[in-house]
Amino acid sequence: MASGPVLTLREHEILEFIAQGLSTKEVAQHIDIAPRTVDRHVENVRLKLRAKNRTHMVACAVMEGLLQVDGYDREEVVDNDMV
Repeated sequence: MASGPVLTLREHEILEFIAQGLSTKEVAQHIDIAPRTVDRHVENVRLKLRAKNRTHMVACAVMEGLLQVDGYDREEVVDNDMV
């Protein structure tokens, strides 16, 4: 049983590129799809994570454990919130 939002492989791939700071156009060129298609995937991810914008989407993805960030330990943050 999944505890958080379920992303497709393509949504997760695009989320990782967005988290790295790539623009819609750069992501589209990198994976050879239309920029509008990238926008659609970003919007789907944003809605699944209930995020307000792209920055919030990336933050939510990190908190949900969908993205790994160097130096960030989700379990430590969760444990500290319990105290």
